[in-house]
Amino acid sequence: MQQAEDQHGVQADLVIVDQDQPRRRIYFLSGFDPRGASFYYRLFSEQVRQLKRRSGRRLQVGHRRGQQVDRLLSRWQVREHGALGLDFCFLHWDDIARAHWPKSPLVLLWDGIGIYAWYLLGGGYWKMRRWSQRVALCGLYPTLFVGMVAVVLTLGCALLAVVAAAWQLPALVLHGLQLALVVLGCWQAWRLAEALGVVWLFRSIRFTHRLGQARDGDLRGRVAELAERILSLEQQDPAAQVWLAGHSSGSFVMAMLAAELRRQGADQQLAGRLRLLSLGQNLANLAVHGKARGFHADLALLAQEPRLPWLDLTSRDDYLCFAAVDPYQSCGVPRPGAGAYPELRLIPLAQRQGLTSLGALLSHQFDLHFEYLRTAAPERSGGFDLIEELLLAP
Repeated sequence: MQQAEDQHGVQADLVIVDQDQPRRRIYFLSGFDPRGASFYYRLFSEQVRQLKRRSGRRLQVGHRRGQQVDRLLSRWQVREHGALGLDFCFLHWDDIARAHWPKSPLVLLWDGIGIYAWYLLGGGYWKMRRWSQRVALCGLYPTLFVGMVAVVLTLGCALLAVVAAAWQLPALVLHGLQLALVVLGCWQAWRLAEALGVVWLFRSIRFTHRLGQARDGDLRGRVAELAERILSLEQQDPAAQVWLAGHSSGSFVMAMLAAELRRQGADQQLAGRLRLLSLGQNLANLAVHGKARGFHADLALLAQEPRLPWLDLTSRDDYLCFAAVDPYQSCGVPRPGAGAYPELRLIPLAQRQGLTSLGALLSHQFDLHFEYLRTAAPERSGGFDLIEELLLAP
């Protein structure tokens, strides 16, 4: 056993994977999130411990193998009674998220001008609103926050001008006080925006907008590498069942990857074993862009027979997802054949956190968006529990 530090400085044990065949392997794609595998390993481990305490099952989460072993995926396992039940493979595109994660407020403000010109004047808002009024309003959240800050600072400067006139202060002093107010106000507004998730949300909007403008070369290259890595691993160490899952913005990366797997021969190699799962998806955020022709082609390929089983889980309590929205209808991609695809399923998320009022629901949106990845008691789960589903025998 070796010791190594991951990219966040967290020390982890590196273990060689046993050769017994896992009952199930999940390839997981996180949303637009720079925190990487260490965050999701801690989240997953805690959820397994909660399930273990609640059910009495003898579950054990193994150590995480980090990017020092494999730059494309991090990996950990869950055993029950010594048998390998689940092999969890976190697929890395978090480094691409970090590369598209500007820290400067000025860069974000400048980019926001062009993005919201398209959103408000170019029809973006109405395209989103057609499929989800809540998502469309969430898209306005960053610009509404900036507008509110501008109004408050303008009123503050006007109040200072009134006070300066009453006290007969020199113009130079007034301008100095106004400048200090603007600088201090902007700094505090930035801190508040980060605390409320406004900055995170706009970075995600910015990245998806860039993908929608066909500036997706780095992500496309990574998707091709991930497909090759998955097929190689499944050839060397095949699992009885294979899941490809994407959460939030990871849902459209999942769709890209599933299409690329078909192009590379997964229909033959993984026949009958591969299924798709999207959690809190926002596929329409990308699909509504007319220039996202590569993504439209991916969806069209996935709709061809034989179709991969695809379950799409969303919630009307989650304002950051397109709840029960058919991704094919949202972008006008034809779907040959009969029957709905993917299978759209709604689950109630608010009851899992005991949220009963609109105020509580609105103030917990970002945390609620991660509720798909957590376990819950059966009476509160809403009919689906990801951790339990993953740990069931195929």
